Amino acid sequence: MTQRSQKIRERAQAELRRRETLYGEFIIEVSRLTADAFEHSLEHPNSLVNVYAIAGRIHLVASAPVMKTTEECCRHIVDLYSRPNMTIEQIRTALQGSEHPLRAFEAACRVELDQYVI
Repeated sequence: MTQRSQKIRERAQAELRRRETLYGEFIIEVSRLTADAFEHSLEHPNSLVNVYAIAGRIHLVASAPVMKTTEECCRHIVDLYSRPNMTIEQIRTALQGSEHPLRAFEAACRVELDQYVI
């Protein structure tokens, strides 16, 4: 019984680490692309390949709320690239707001990851 409980805990911890790493990769890539989109238009669509590849990996393992917020982040990045370049003041204002979909992604991930804490 004790060994079985230990194995369950070990699997949960491994899954927690795997998802934390995956979600962290997505957060880094979304942040990088968001900063780039503030100052540039989308001249090379292949710059979105990595974020969509990570999003695809997320869709293989994530809960519905995490998948939904992943899609919202990707749409937000494409929308940012389609807008005119922003001034420093506009960037500051945008970053201070809580409407960025990355905040919703982070919250959804936290709820999901909390289920692996035993």
